[in-house]
Amino acid sequence: MEKYSKWRDSGTGIHPFLQPTGARAHETACGSVVDLGKRFLFGPVIAAVRMAALSVVAAVEVAASAIGSLLVVPSVRRGWERCTRCVLARLALFAMGFYSIDTKRISLQKGRRSANKDTETAVKSGDIILANHVSYIDVLYLVAAYNPVFVEMDNATTYARPISLWEALRAPARPTPALLPAGDARPLKSITEEARVKQRGPVVVFPENATTNGRALLQFLPLFEEAENQDEKSIVHLMALKYPFKAFSPAYSVGNQLGHLFSLCCQMYNSLAVRVLESSEVPRIKESAMFCDAEDEPVDLDEAVRDKLTQLSRLRMTKLTAMDKRDFLAFYHKRSKGYKTTI
Repeated sequence: MEKYSKWRDSGTGIHPFLQPTGARAHETACGSVVDLGKRFLFGPVIAAVRMAALSVVAAVEVAASAIGSLLVVPSVRRGWERCTRCVLARLALFAMGFYSIDTKRISLQKGRRSANKDTETAVKSGDIILANHVSYIDVLYLVAAYNPVFVEMDNATTYARPISLWEALRAPARPTPALLPAGDARPLKSITEEARVKQRGPVVVFPENATTNGRALLQFLPLFEEAENQDEKSIVHLMALKYPFKAFSPAYSVGNQLGHLFSLCCQMYNSLAVRVLESSEVPRIKESAMFCDAEDEPVDLDEAVRDKLTQLSRLRMTKLTAMDKRDFLAFYHKRSKGYKTTI
């Protein structure tokens, strides 16, 4: 759309914020009738059933959290939370039509076969998961797989603050805060150390700090530029998430989130492809200038992460940032009326 051309990346020609639409192939009259039936008859019925199922899952999650808060022993409480959340997140994905998740471990080195699962480094509490951010579905997948700690990043200081599951699910619908409250923001290292000591799971960081429509990447925040963000004991894990689609994209970058969820549930099935980089090819924090031996060549962690994740996702990186997404949302909502500034 011409009115949003300001946010089209000049280098790639890609607009990473507008909601993607499916390609319309030439259809017969019969095919068009079937498509209309799916969209306006069967789709809403299926969506209504699925939304009801999601409401039940959400209610069970609230009840399970209340029960967990009554458990006195920390290890028992964490085990209860991990078990219930992983199961409920997978049920939520299933209810939305994600019947199976296409997950593969990838090597970027040509001619090399993927490593055996036994040789791969397991994701542990205090580790860091870095991934592109496309939708609130990302959050559900990560909860189902790892039950991690989600964080919100400060765009200026690259400090972070832990956020709840519900905040992480709602974050894609809200403008990225330019600055976090000074009392909440703290070094990433302190969050990973706390997660490790209290066995809260890995820490998920979306380096773009905003969602895109899945067609390109935003500029990454320099997460490891500050020494206070580097935890030598943390192992970094890189993954790329994509949503193959034909009619309606599970990617969520703009618009009414509830409306997007309803349209998503109208489809017979939805697809999510997850690509995880082999552990041996992921940059290590202990190889940075802060920790490596004097005779070794230090690794620029931010540059290495950017290069690896770009290759892993097979997406082009734009020159746009999370702050550009914030400006885009302000303009979009203002034109859509009822816009209220969100800090």
